[in-house]
Amino acid sequence: MKLDFGQDSMAGAVAVESLQSLEEAMGAAHRAERWLREAIDLLPEGVVFLDAEGRYILWNQQYAQIYAVSADLLAPGVRFADTLREGVERGDYPEAIGREEEWLAERMARLAAPSSRHEQRLANGRRILIEERRTSDGGNIGLRIDITDMRQSEEAFRLLFERNPIAMMVYDIESGCIRSANPAAVDYFGYPAADLEGLSASALFPEKTWARAEQLLAQDSSDDRQVWQVRHRDGTISEAMIYTRLSQLEGYSATIVSIFDITERRRIEQRMKHMARHDELTGLANRAHCRAHLRQVLQNAPSTDSVTMALVDLDHFKAVNDTYGHHLGDVLLTEAARRMRSLVPTDALLCRVGGDEFAIIFSKSSRAQVEIVSRSIITTLSQPFHVDGNVLHIGATIGFASSPHHSSDPETLLRYADLALYAAKGESRGTCRCFESDLDAAAQEKTRLEIDFREALRKNQLEVHYQPLVALATGEVQGFEALLRWRHPVRGPVSPDVFIPLAEEMGLIDTVGRFVLNAACAEARKWPDHIQLSVNVSPLQFRNGNLTSTVIAALTASGLAPGRLELEITEAVLMEKGPRPSAIIRNLRAFGIGISLDDFGTGYSSLGYLLNFPFTKIKLDKSFILNLEGETNSRAVIRAVIGLGKSLGLTVTAEGIERETVRDYLRDEGCMQGQGYLFGRPQPGPEALRYLEKMGHSAVPSLG
Repeated sequence: MKLDFGQDSMAGAVAVESLQSLEEAMGAAHRAERWLREAIDLLPEGVVFLDAEGRYILWNQQYAQIYAVSADLLAPGVRFADTLREGVERGDYPEAIGREEEWLAERMARLAAPSSRHEQRLANGRRILIEERRTSDGGNIGLRIDITDMRQSEEAFRLLFERNPIAMMVYDIESGCIRSANPAAVDYFGYPAADLEGLSASALFPEKTWARAEQLLAQDSSDDRQVWQVRHRDGTISEAMIYTRLSQLEGYSATIVSIFDITERRRIEQRMKHMARHDELTGLANRAHCRAHLRQVLQNAPSTDSVTMALVDLDHFKAVNDTYGHHLGDVLLTEAARRMRSLVPTDALLCRVGGDEFAIIFSKSSRAQVEIVSRSIITTLSQPFHVDGNVLHIGATIGFASSPHHSSDPETLLRYADLALYAAKGESRGTCRCFESDLDAAAQEKTRLEIDFREALRKNQLEVHYQPLVALATGEVQGFEALLRWRHPVRGPVSPDVFIPLAEEMGLIDTVGRFVLNAACAEARKWPDHIQLSVNVSPLQFRNGNLTSTVIAALTASGLAPGRLELEITEAVLMEKGPRPSAIIRNLRAFGIGISLDDFGTGYSSLGYLLNFPFTKIKLDKSFILNLEGETNSRAVIRAVIGLGKSLGLTVTAEGIERETVRDYLRDEGCMQGQGYLFGRPQPGPEALRYLEKMGHSAVPSLG
């Protein structure tokens, strides 16, 4: 019994030990399952374990979230097929609608024999990538990856790729072929889509650039400074900018290639570049190109080579432009440029540098050759131009300077050519002249004089002098002519024939004219009421259009009666086109201001002027008076003008009377008024006032 008892005890002990081992094993299994669950719950993908019967064993939270519509069915031992069917009934699988049983059969077949990953679309719009593997015991492990964002990005890229107006391609780096191309690329290269896909990319580039292009297509590149030539199916070449971006697509290395055609842009850029350097009307080089080319030629020219800058000015072009209009003037300029172009050597550059100004830069040409071309241009431009049924006549004057003889500095050479042109125009139009050193000296002197004249204006160094106007019959003083004088502190007296044209050139004649009118009217206010004041007026004052207001302002400021003022004008005023001179003259006469025609007989002296304008006086030019005794023609002109003045009721004044015999002759011929050194020289205001007192005109009006 003891033995038997002992055996039973040992068996019980073994059983207890086995039960403990089983409990420990089960505990270990539970811990392993818990650890496994905790581990798979950390995964971002959905994970599911099915047994050999297709029943749920284990799944993670991400799996339950993906299939939230049927997640309430998930439980160990539940058949996968049952949850799938319930999901179909609940509408979670839109791809199954209308073919439910067929779809379920296909899905279960994939589960039974998984071969490759596949996608699944859910009702909430999510896209799920499914990958499943069979286990050794016949079960199934499934992985669910939410690829919705990736597919949306891919779809966006696909739409961007296919609908992009920019030519885009996918380039296979390994094979060197085009994998795909968007419609824009198909249209751009001219290949059918089927032919472009699989085409070697070398066909899209000129052979000479393919080696570099192949390197470009195998790397990231966004260099917008590099311009590439690309070849179309028909063999034509375009210019493009190419951007590349490396990518991994479906297991192969690829490059996304974007092609921006810039052929038209380059054409426009070239056109704009050309326009920036060329004259739009004539197609010749413009001023900027001219200066740049002159600078370059001078820099590169050997010291033994001559470079000549010639300036061509068209004569009488302004008259043609004013008469016939700008359109015809433009046609004339174009034709003149064409004629000159045919005469200029091939190694010379013809430029248009201004309205009717041209320039020629001669390289390696002797002075004799330059003069031959210049004279040929003058000759051909003097020939008639037939434009729109009109026969037009112009001409040309040319000045030039050469390097290294005159200067090798481009700006100096250009200035010297301009001085030569200016001198040629001053002497005789229709000629050519080479620069000489004395021209520069004269220009420097003129510049200094301009500076001094501005200084004289600023410091009130100009003075108005007054020369008497005398009645020839009685010797009585009838008025004074105001004459501007400039005594330079170093040069001494400067002739009005010098500084008045200078003021006109400098654009200061309005300022000068205003000063003379204000000063003279204020001085004349001190004279007796019957003494008149004459003031010369420049044609430019008429052209600028503010003469009337200047005169009225001077009269108002001084208090001088308008009837005591007389303005002297020349025929140049009357030759101005348009109604402005006539209107100004008539407005001035309406105020009672007298108008005198100065220097009569030296210009056209058209009788029409006297008939069409309300003049009050004619002034015989002093050239006739000085030649009175030696020139019989002068006497005839004097007699005719005096008679004309009487018949029109105008006062006739003779200038330049220096001898009594001349005075007596003019008086006997019926000339009413005289002016000259015989009666008095121009004198400052105070001396003119004393002169009046001396001549018996002592009744000076009150200024109060």
